Parts: sequence; C-alpha cells; structure tokens
Amino acid sequence: MQSWLMDWYGLEHMPDMTGMQSMQRFHDLEGEEFEIAFMRSMIRHHWGAIREAETCLARAEHEDLLAMCAEIKSVQLDEIEMMQNWLQEWYGLPGGRPTSTA
Repeated sequence: MQSWLMDWYGLEHMPDMTGMQSMQRFHDLEGEEFEIAFMRSMIRHHWGAIREAETCLARAEHEDLLAMCAEIKSVQLDEIEMMQNWLQEWYGLPGGRPTSTA
C-alpha cells in the first residue's frame, strides 16, 4: 500500500506502532485466559478492518485497491467466524458480534 500511495499520489506514510503497544495488556496472561482475551481482542480488531474495508469499497476508485478491500472484508469475516466458533467450542463462550455486516 505504501508503494500505491507513492505511485498514485506522491505521498509517503510511516505506520505507527500503537498495535504493538496494545499487545502489552496480554503480557501477564497465559493459557485459557490469554486465548480468550486474545481472540476477543482480535475479533474487535477484525471488525474495525471490516468497517474500513467497507468504507474503501464505497469510496475508492483504483481497481487494485477495491479488490484488496473486498479481499480484506472476506478474509476478516472468515477469521471472525473461526474465532467465534473456537470461543464457543473450547470455552462455551459467545464469540462476539454476529458475522453479518448487513
């Protein structure tokens, strides 16, 4: 994506590391406690990616970017469903929001 920014608009972007900092909250967790917290966090993170991908699909013009955003949405929905199933199967817990964005 950085090369697209440069090629299409002459812009550079340096990503921040806030995602890495947020992983610190799992530092003291292990086993079941870690897995549950991690999957719930990833489900929330994936919903954010889906919202961003939907915005991209509604507003972007470049076909490469539109294709990538469609793929992001599809993959993230599949991964959410997988983690929700694991939370249910392994721990008897609800996995989060329903898997439909409609």
